[in-house]
Amino acid sequence: MIYLLSADFKKLNEPLSDWSEFLDEDRREKVDRYRFYKDKALCIFAYILLRYALKKEYGIGEKPKLIYDKSGKPHIEGADICFNFSHCDNAVACVVDQDTVGIDVQNYTETLTQVKKQFLTEDEMKAFGETADGDAAIRALARIWTLKEAYGKYHGEGLVYDIDGKDFLSVSNSQEWQRYEDLKVYSEETENFAVSVFSKTEMKLYKVSIEEIWRYIG
Repeated sequence: MIYLLSADFKKLNEPLSDWSEFLDEDRREKVDRYRFYKDKALCIFAYILLRYALKKEYGIGEKPKLIYDKSGKPHIEGADICFNFSHCDNAVACVVDQDTVGIDVQNYTETLTQVKKQFLTEDEMKAFGETADGDAAIRALARIWTLKEAYGKYHGEGLVYDIDGKDFLSVSNSQEWQRYEDLKVYSEETENFAVSVFSKTEMKLYKVSIEEIWRYIG
């Protein structure tokens, strides 16, 4: 299932020390390496949302130990469960399943218009137009970016593939699942961020709050 936690993590009025007990030692050390509040908060809630998902889906209450393969993709040590997570300035997302999954979220930022030539295919560039800008273009670019990220994460490659040669124009902005190659794909422009998911099967999407997570795992 897919879990989304939406919040302004730059201005989150949340004492992060309250969540420390729910982190394993590795995650606490990773959080401590960050300097700024937002980065610490995102690091914490990515792990917390994974814990929430594992307890909801599989009844697992223990703190998962994350290990990483050579491509940097995380796995849960000792568990035959696939997961992936992502975060941006105003969202944390996590997907868990028995099969391989990939997810990405991206907030709407004008920076994407400045670097679009680095990740769009020629056909995608034509579709957007050489000088396309404005809110609608930024939202669409963010969604295309999440598609490319999530696709790479599904395959365990991140962005280390022919990103500007992989075309996603056939995937529309929708709350319905679609097909891309031999995979299922979900791709949506929400109010504050874009989200895309690749998996072998369709699954439900749940929007959760910090208060709900606290009640469930606290």
